[in-house]
Amino acid sequence: MTMSRQGVQPTEVIDRAAKLRFRWNGKRFSGFEGDTIASALAAEGEHIFSRSMKYHRPRGILTADYWDPNLMVQVGDDPNVRAGHRLVRNGMDVRSQNAWPSLNRDLKAANGLLGRFLAAGFYYKTFMRPQWLWPTYERVLATFAPGGKIDIDTPHGYHDKRYTHPDVVVAGAGPAGIEAALAASTAGARVLLVSHEHAVGGHLRYSSDAGDQGALAELRASLDASDVEVLTDSTVTGRYEDNWLGIVQRNHPIAVERLIKARAKVLVAAPGLIERPYVFEGNDRPGVITSGAARRLINLWGVKPGERAVVFSANADGDAAAADLERVGTEIAAVIDARSGGQISSTAGSSRAVEAVMANGEQIDADLLVMAAGWTAPTSLLNMAGDRPVYDPAAARFFPSDPPSNVLSTGGLAGDADLDGLRQHGVETGRLAAARAAAVRHRLQARTARALPVDGDEPAWAVDERAPLGRDPHPELFRADTHGMVDMSEDISSKDLVAAAHEGYDSVELAKRYTTATMGPSQGKLETVNTVAAIAEARGETISQVGTTVWRPPYAPLTLGALAGRSFEPVRVSSIHPWHEANNVTLIQAGQWLRPDHYGDPQAEVRNVRENVGLIDVTPLGKLDLRGPDVPKLLSLLYVNKWMKLGIGRVRYGMMCAEDGVVLDDGVTGRLGEDHYMMSTTSSGAGGVWEWVENWLQTERPDWQVHVTPVTTAYASINVAGPKSRELMSRVCEGVDLDAEAFPYMTVREATVAGVSGCFMWRIGFTGELSFELHVPAGHGCLVWEALMDAGSDLGVGPFGLEGQRIMRLEKGHFIVGQDTDGLTLGPSTGMGSLIKLDKDDFAGKPELAWAADRPLPLIVAIQPDDPDVVPEEAAQILRGDTNEILGRITSSRFSPTLNRSICLGQVEPHLAAGGTKLTVLLESGERISATVIDHHAHFDPAGERLRG
Repeated sequence: MTMSRQGVQPTEVIDRAAKLRFRWNGKRFSGFEGDTIASALAAEGEHIFSRSMKYHRPRGILTADYWDPNLMVQVGDDPNVRAGHRLVRNGMDVRSQNAWPSLNRDLKAANGLLGRFLAAGFYYKTFMRPQWLWPTYERVLATFAPGGKIDIDTPHGYHDKRYTHPDVVVAGAGPAGIEAALAASTAGARVLLVSHEHAVGGHLRYSSDAGDQGALAELRASLDASDVEVLTDSTVTGRYEDNWLGIVQRNHPIAVERLIKARAKVLVAAPGLIERPYVFEGNDRPGVITSGAARRLINLWGVKPGERAVVFSANADGDAAAADLERVGTEIAAVIDARSGGQISSTAGSSRAVEAVMANGEQIDADLLVMAAGWTAPTSLLNMAGDRPVYDPAAARFFPSDPPSNVLSTGGLAGDADLDGLRQHGVETGRLAAARAAAVRHRLQARTARALPVDGDEPAWAVDERAPLGRDPHPELFRADTHGMVDMSEDISSKDLVAAAHEGYDSVELAKRYTTATMGPSQGKLETVNTVAAIAEARGETISQVGTTVWRPPYAPLTLGALAGRSFEPVRVSSIHPWHEANNVTLIQAGQWLRPDHYGDPQAEVRNVRENVGLIDVTPLGKLDLRGPDVPKLLSLLYVNKWMKLGIGRVRYGMMCAEDGVVLDDGVTGRLGEDHYMMSTTSSGAGGVWEWVENWLQTERPDWQVHVTPVTTAYASINVAGPKSRELMSRVCEGVDLDAEAFPYMTVREATVAGVSGCFMWRIGFTGELSFELHVPAGHGCLVWEALMDAGSDLGVGPFGLEGQRIMRLEKGHFIVGQDTDGLTLGPSTGMGSLIKLDKDDFAGKPELAWAADRPLPLIVAIQPDDPDVVPEEAAQILRGDTNEILGRITSSRFSPTLNRSICLGQVEPHLAAGGTKLTVLLESGERISATVIDHHAHFDPAGERLRG
């Protein structure tokens, strides 16, 4: 077999001006930009690329694509790389696998002499006794393990992960797939087109037909002008419930691989067809290739596959391969036409190359045998959706039967037609997919609580009125009158499958596992139909009676790194975020959330709230919807204070402690109805408190009738604060009396706000001002925010961010869990010992809190530096006089624009907690300043007159 680079081909994908250097088994080789490893080596005359798994037979190119089982190589410290697909790169170090001491002289090929003892299932029958020798057997067998080498010291590459929600995902970018994507996009759908290959086009890429190339150029131009998102060198690896898809992207610009998790409303499977080999004696010799391999080598990379060829053809692809070979100077020794009864039975030659082909009873000298024996329909995505393929003996392949209505197929998977027919079927499929996706989109939005209302009625489920594709007749060609390799990944021959069937493994699923046929790197893409045919022949049954194995995810391999993804926290924003970005916001990362820190001048924001009215986006506050008659018991269990008598419409503050008595979280809970409560938590505690609640209900109190729904992101939350907040709210609210007596402090009301129903609000005062904390269905958050800004323009309304809120809460003396407390802060240390009701039934942390009640614990106190212009750093130490003995620390500090001075909260030893106590604070600079403890936590309005307004 002699392969060589030919002159420029009109369809080639290589850039001959960009020469690349790489090494193959230590020797220098060259290729061009666009070459795969295999095509570059073939162009340099290499024809042996690997050794087979069990018998170590020399193996050459078979399909010249991703699924080629003979082209597994090691690239640097990356094992099991697919040389038929991986593009060559400058400086690449490529080595063969599964050969010792070298690829050309592999001593392990002696296994071939023991072939009769290494039949399928031999490992189940040998090395069983004596058991004490198993460690020795294991070490010996390990030396024969196939595959590459893993270096545990290899630096970890970057892997990425992405989530997306397209309307339509099209898996496969041949002509039908492209047309489906374009038609769906034109119909208004958001479309993701996934191409397994390095470029879109499918079989058109390696066709030398001028009409095919014109169609390809037209399709690519249409894609470029469309809104379709195109992923190349990517594969839809799995389809799960409700079209939850896994997509591996192998050509991400910075990631080794990216795993995309897509929730598609409709999936269109358009993977085309995979050419299967023919089974006969010597079908695994280097020089036996499929027609697709010949056409790829010639038309994509300008490589002539051999000098003298026999073409075994049962279809138009074999005929096209013969024409392409003749065009580049390969002598066509014979075309054996299977459609008219032509047959091949074996190849002759050394183990390293084909020298002759036995066809129709005569020997034909040739160094190349090209097979075009038929197709495997990769129905895997349909199988994953619950569809079982049906075999059609007239067409000699499997077809989809009855996939779910949100999974469609087009292209060769669905049937046969000329190019125009395939494209038209793709168009009709895309339109159908878009129509069904529109119905799903409408249904999802209409049924999602607190989402924006949908326009109009739900579209009717589109009826499939596509004209079905035909099925071209094709001879059933699986095995000749001789035996050969069925699974080249696993070295499983047709003899092995026949023997397995005779041993009782007559189910295809059992035979698969017993022999390991279809379980290698190709995962049945080339082997499944031939495996089924061999078992059917051995049993005297039809392929339809035997059935097929079930393809399961993943369709194509992906790395463990891709599954793990990058180490990341999702970035969360509220539905009001676009308004913030458009209005000079400075954002701050608060846990997973991006939140407004300020809008230019936080001090001015504070003054505006104190004098007029301000709005802050507090959507990240945790919110748990609690329903059921036993909710009061749950609240009494979780909070340190009492909850059994909370009236409807009332709100109560509560503090949670863990079982060790340490402060866990705090917040307010309101009673909206007889058995309906809404609990709020701190922003950082939302997830933890939900888990805490569920832990108690599921493990300690499973008999309680309580249903918990996390609704943090279901509501957009807006705090309207300031002396003019009631006036502002009165302008946008309906169905609620906002008067101070009708809607007093620490109560909750439901209302329609800015025309949006389903809102609730409570009167609380974290800022220390008259305020209404408003919770609206998340889809309407920005609408309500803008309505409030418009309605309050004459009242001086303005936004304020987290910095302004923190200043005002500090002025009011409200502590923040996790800042003013830490992992050792017990409940009584908050200065709110009276809130802890030790006289109620058991509750979380009660034993530790009872123990702590009489102990001298550090206390949170309000502190004012004696120099009002000095703001101590947070975490500044409080010392005893001129010594270094630590007596406490500053936990929060800011300059108050309301009081025109510095203010703090801090934790101190109990003997320093009385109002008027003098403290010494050590600044970061080393300077010591004096400060005074004040009588109340509140620096401002300690009586609470303003917030009760």
